[in-house]
Amino acid sequence: MMAAEILIARQLTYFAAREKDAERRCDLEAGMAKLLGARVAWAAADNALQIHGGNGFALEYAISRVLCDARILNIFEGAAEIQAQVIARRLVEG
Repeated sequence: MMAAEILIARQLTYFAAREKDAERRCDLEAGMAKLLGARVAWAAADNALQIHGGNGFALEYAISRVLCDARILNIFEGAAEIQAQVIARRLVEG
């Protein structure tokens, strides 16, 4: 499931990039890619941590850092709620 979700997020990101390269409006697609990418990253990191069990919290394992990095995506790139508002506003505009 993690692989499928990552592929979906990647394809949406590529689509948004192609729209931008073609100089078409892509704020909706880019917002969706950012929101989905951050959520998928968090879900995949959380699942990976679960697979590692208690060792996932140990600093000796890379997954502890991956989890921190995945969590910060929603903060640095605009909170998930803000991204959702951008998407909703654009969808309502038509």
